[in-house]
Amino acid sequence: HRRQHNHKYLSVSFSSSSFMRFGTFILSSIAFTNKDSATTISSTTTKMAPPSAETESIAAQVDPAIYGKSGDLEKHMEGVKAQYDTKEKLEFYAQVMGDGTANIHFGKWDGVDLEQEGAYGKASEQMTDYMFDLATKLQGGDGKISYVDLGSGTGAAALRLCQKHDSIEKATCLNLCDEQNALATKRAEEEGLSERITVVGGTYEEAPFEVDSFDVAFSQDAFVHAFSKAKTFGEALRITKPGGVFIFCDLMCGNGEGVSEEELATFAATNMVNDWLSPEENVKACQKAGWEDVTFVDLTADIRISFQLMLKKVEKIIESGNPAKIDDVLLESYRKNLANRIVQVDRGVFKWGVVHAKKPAN
Repeated sequence: HRRQHNHKYLSVSFSSSSFMRFGTFILSSIAFTNKDSATTISSTTTKMAPPSAETESIAAQVDPAIYGKSGDLEKHMEGVKAQYDTKEKLEFYAQVMGDGTANIHFGKWDGVDLEQEGAYGKASEQMTDYMFDLATKLQGGDGKISYVDLGSGTGAAALRLCQKHDSIEKATCLNLCDEQNALATKRAEEEGLSERITVVGGTYEEAPFEVDSFDVAFSQDAFVHAFSKAKTFGEALRITKPGGVFIFCDLMCGNGEGVSEEELATFAATNMVNDWLSPEENVKACQKAGWEDVTFVDLTADIRISFQLMLKKVEKIIESGNPAKIDDVLLESYRKNLANRIVQVDRGVFKWGVVHAKKPAN
């Protein structure tokens, strides 16, 4: 990024779990259970060949020239906007991931009854809470804090956290997509939080903030679209105060047996992924940017459940005649792609989890 920081190699810890994808695949059964407060999920699937560019349909049904890996930052950002910032996409994510709310993040499913109404929204909020609680514990202070959400989407995380925590003096949402930003601003005003939540348009790779501005840099499921992870992590360091905390969750590259470079490249080319790193590579990139105590927490099992619940919702919308009038082509495309993702989790194409780190105190 604009600045490079001293390289430090520090302790790295990893948990365990596994992850997702699909070609012409049929999901023959999905069973959900919740026993002793521990969520388990089983599925029966058929074997399939690794998908190709032909079988991996582009969810937005847009020109591949927009979605493909271009090597051009401006073109890449336009592709990200096309993936999220349309009326159809906002409605789709609200119905399928947000349970009719603005929260469009993957969930943490501990103790969540998968059959209850609003389960996905509850799990999404639980993931936001988990990350913020971990960040504040790592930060160690008990006074007022300021934090920035990098790639904040519809601002749902900031809204929830400000409603729950009086300790948040200022939450700043940095996001690329204009429609999402307008929605976030409107909801902050409606909830009486406009004094504490500020929505800023822009990219986290060139964050429009001064050095040492925030106690916590936070990001939920957004860095997968980073044009450059090194630049992104460097900017997060620049704008975080000395001794502050960096925490993000994200979809990462897996290393399952039999997963080919071509398969990984196909996913990246159709999902606005320019710089896709494994958990180990993300940790090393954070260390190289100057972050200390960098740790990855593997939550891959949770995203498998998220994909299964999303697929179940899409199928329910289709079966009920699509009352929300979401684009039929979009729904069918997502139905196929979500089935892909579940199998890809099992095959080790993906990892998902949290990376957290601290900025040196001086």
